[in-house]
Amino acid sequence: MIFDTKLRAEVKLQRDAIHGLLKHHLPKCELTLIGDSEIQLTWSCNTSNIRETLLTCSTYGDWQFEEHQWESFDNYHYSTDLKLDYTSPANEVVNALMKLIAN
Repeated sequence: MIFDTKLRAEVKLQRDAIHGLLKHHLPKCELTLIGDSEIQLTWSCNTSNIRETLLTCSTYGDWQFEEHQWESFDNYHYSTDLKLDYTSPANEVVNALMKLIAN
């Protein structure tokens, strides 16, 4: 959660711009806005395999990619800093995210 109200407002504006770009780049992906600083990407779900992918902004305004996967006998977590913050153009954040998703 971002406690600085000015930073939170700036992150929310950027998050909304990123959301608009992702809707164009990933038309078949379900995108859910969470709070002021997260976007959840849902690819597919079934009862034995749950996958959660998030684009989230830290308390200090840095964008991060997180992926969680829970299977019947295996749990997986991956997180990486995109090395971009709330001052970066939204299209740069989307491009960095798309590179991670493509791999």
